[in-house]
Amino acid sequence: MPKFGLVLPIQSRQAGLHELLDELSEEVLLAERSGFDAVFLTEFHQAHGGALVSPLLVLAWLGARTSRIRLGTLVLATPLHDPVRLAEDALMLDWASRGRLILGLGSAHMPVDFELYGRPRQQRYAIFDEILDLVEACWSNEPFDHQGRFFQRKGHVTPRPFTPGGPPLWIGAHGPLGLRRAALRAKAWVCDPQRDITVAARLAEEYRQAASQAGRPSEVVLFREAWVGESRAECEAVWAPHALRVHRLYFNVGVYHPRFEPWVAQVADREDFTLERVAPERFLYGDAAEVRREAAAWLEATGAQYIAVRMRHPTGPTHPQTLEAIERFGSGVIAPLSDRSTDAP
Repeated sequence: MPKFGLVLPIQSRQAGLHELLDELSEEVLLAERSGFDAVFLTEFHQAHGGALVSPLLVLAWLGARTSRIRLGTLVLATPLHDPVRLAEDALMLDWASRGRLILGLGSAHMPVDFELYGRPRQQRYAIFDEILDLVEACWSNEPFDHQGRFFQRKGHVTPRPFTPGGPPLWIGAHGPLGLRRAALRAKAWVCDPQRDITVAARLAEEYRQAASQAGRPSEVVLFREAWVGESRAECEAVWAPHALRVHRLYFNVGVYHPRFEPWVAQVADREDFTLERVAPERFLYGDAAEVRREAAAWLEATGAQYIAVRMRHPTGPTHPQTLEAIERFGSGVIAPLSDRSTDAP
């Protein structure tokens, strides 16, 4: 049975942070009632106009208002974090939420953030691996003495995790080293929203092969942009421009890669970065039946067990429109796909 998560926006151009936090609280409560498995926050720093930072802290605040829905990061900029502080903060949220935390981790990207945190960007993959070592040591409930390349730590972190072995780790990646890291060290691999479904299926197979060779289980998570409206045309008018604007930012900072997206070389300016070019196999939108069919097809093509959808972006749609889309997604997509006895069209 597939599961669906909701990725929350970290900024609103129409509202201050205090208003956004109140709106997100309402959206999370509705997501819980609508059948979403989890809500997620990304990690982003130095946003123009300010944005939500410290995802674990914000998730703890949101989680205090809920009872069932899981709370996750998709994903943390792992090399920027102190490993012991990260492990302890995750432990506390694991306990406070009674085991509802999902810790999604990534290798980070933005050079200015590495400058802000004083970490060498060129060493981010090695730092990531060492942080994973230390997090595991912190969650072992045993004394440890770690003398590594980047961190030297000795101690005994308590308490033990609420979740046996610690909260589940998900790792986002698209390169060979990252896919192998996810296969060897995480419960699930997260496919980023820039890769289309054809590429995602190929990467998922590489990940599963690496996990199988290591004798480990594998789970695939798709991070997608999504919206449910009255029609596809309405979605393109109300929602798609906001999603496209975010992906233009991704393009500008180099997250789209020629080895995955050959058309990158054909984009000379923003006018070439169109919905028609970007949306296929990346943006999941339309009426409930369309979204349900396409989600099912994507799950089958990639072998994924999970789709995390992002509906709202910094410039829109509005909070009331988002509430309506969340409810439609729950009743028109999650419920039918969760009911195996229903041959949903």
